[in-house]
Formats: sequence, C-alpha cells, structure tokens
Amino acid sequence: MNRRSATFLFAAAVFAPSFAWAAETDPTQFVADFAQKGIVDILAAKVPQAERTQRFRTMFKEYFDLPAIGKFVLGRYSRNVTPEDQSKFDSLFEDVVVYTWARRFGEYNGQSLKVSSSTPDGGDGAIVKSSVVDKGGDNIAVDFRLRKRAEGYKAVDVIIAGVSMAITYRQEYTTVLAQGFPALVVQLQKQVDDLKKQQPT
Repeated sequence: MNRRSATFLFAAAVFAPSFAWAAETDPTQFVADFAQKGIVDILAAKVPQAERTQRFRTMFKEYFDLPAIGKFVLGRYSRNVTPEDQSKFDSLFEDVVVYTWARRFGEYNGQSLKVSSSTPDGGDGAIVKSSVVDKGGDNIAVDFRLRKRAEGYKAVDVIIAGVSMAITYRQEYTTVLAQGFPALVVQLQKQVDDLKKQQPT
C-alpha cells in the first residue's frame, strides 16, 4: 500500500459508538470519532458526489484547524499578507485540501484504521498514533497532531509514513511564494480547477 493511497484512509475504520464529551478530552477518541463520522456520513452514504464532497468539507472544517494550518503553510510570508490576500488564500487552500481528500475517499476499498496510542505534544497538544491496514495485512503509520482549542481538540497535521501533510504543503508553496503572493494565488486556482476535474462522478 503506497503513501498516496493512505492519505484518505485515516477515516476508513469502523469504531464502536462514542460520546462527544469523550472526544473533547481524549485525543484517541477524537480520532476515532472522526473516522466513524467519515464512514457513516461519507463513505457509506448513498448521496450524489457533490453532496459527498460538501459533507467532507463540513467534516474537515469541524475536525481540523484549517486557519492554523494555512498560517503554518505560509510561514514567514504570513506576516506580510493583507487581509484580502489572506482571505483569498484561505478559500483556495481549503478547496485544495477538500477536493484532494474527497477524491481519495473514492479510493476506499475496505482498509481499516487502528488507533494505538497518544502522547503529549507541547503544552496543549497530542500526537495520536494509528495505522492503516489493508485487506492483505499491510499497514502504514498515520499519526495525527492535535491541538486543544476552546471547543476541544482540532487536528493541525496528519503525518503519513513519517511525511507531514502541513510541511509538504509549506515546502511546495514556499517555492512559489518566492515569486510573489499573486503567483501563489494563480498556482492554487490551477490546483483547484484541476482537482475539480478529477472528482468522481
């Protein structure tokens, strides 16, 4: 099983029913609830693809701190971004993430996610360790970096086989940002347009 196919599979496990309060205080339960929601509301739902994508967008925004991820991705360039440019980036970056992962949800083929443990990460976070296991028994490590927010935990990164999603985006976009912020907007818009064409029907 390759790393690319694993980028969506963190939400492809079947877990026992859980309670919202537990997810607010237990990082492993937070990841389990996220996966269960992906199964029930997205993978198993008999709905058109457009509705499936919208449900994924809603779920992703609920469980991930996209503004914090976007700020990390921009790095030092975020200090000089105008509110208008920040708004453009936030909207396009959200689309890139949503359409990328929604497309890969379509590759689901019975893989499962096993949450194994969590360890503290800084003063307000945790790393939840899990693995995606396919039908042949092969597995790949998928770790979630969480931060505690006012409403509970939020994911700020997914690390697949040692490769950070947030760092990968940051490295990719830093190269483009060297040409100026408008160049990044153009690049993001192209990514969004291409990803829309690749969505399952």
